[in-house]
Amino acid sequence: MKKSKMITIALFVLGAGGLTGQPAINPDFYFSEHPGTHNMGITSDGNYYYTCNGGKTYEGKIGKFSLNGNLIEHYSIELDMRNIMYNASDKHLYINCYDQNIYRITDLESGAFQLVFSNLYNNPQASLGLDVRGRYFYYLDDGTLSLYNVSDGKLKNRIYGLECGDELASGSHSVAVTKKNIITTDTEKQLLYVYDLKGKLKETISFGKGDYAYSLSYANGYIFLATDGNYSNGMWYGYKY
Repeated sequence: MKKSKMITIALFVLGAGGLTGQPAINPDFYFSEHPGTHNMGITSDGNYYYTCNGGKTYEGKIGKFSLNGNLIEHYSIELDMRNIMYNASDKHLYINCYDQNIYRITDLESGAFQLVFSNLYNNPQASLGLDVRGRYFYYLDDGTLSLYNVSDGKLKNRIYGLECGDELASGSHSVAVTKKNIITTDTEKQLLYVYDLKGKLKETISFGKGDYAYSLSYANGYIFLATDGNYSNGMWYGYKY
């Protein structure tokens, strides 16, 4: 595990007018992982980090790491995963997958999981978010954000006009959620967009590391993006927020 020695540049608060001369921030925390396939998502229960990979169902696995970024173990999970989310309300890990289903991990060591919702969202490559209280799943679709109740899967709200990448690979279907914010990205422009929970833009952040938009996540006080391992070693970059 390594920690960045670079001083994080103060966040530049930006209105809707555009980005002018904003220097990129550097990650505050980073660690490597060999995902087996692709580095897809990361979450935390406050004691550990958990990562998921994606690309091949029979190669599916969840990584468990210490908060210092040291690998504890990889667990086989036969799912083609797109993001992993920790639900603090029931203390379970949730996965959304390429099959457009959402699953609850019932036993990590044995790889057991349970179907929660089928076809809740439209794009199989989407990386969903889950608010920290475990109330809503967040699904971004080319700038339109849909909130679904975790309890029954019903649509709660839609927010329109969020900035994001133009393509899946640059962030058109990736979202992360903090206690007070919604985060989207355009990795082609190396930008993070920070909104309040009503969809009002608060700031735009230029970042230096992590170009794999699918991996956009929020965990343990960090916004995470990965440089994809692509069947080799990848890197997880955390920006304190």
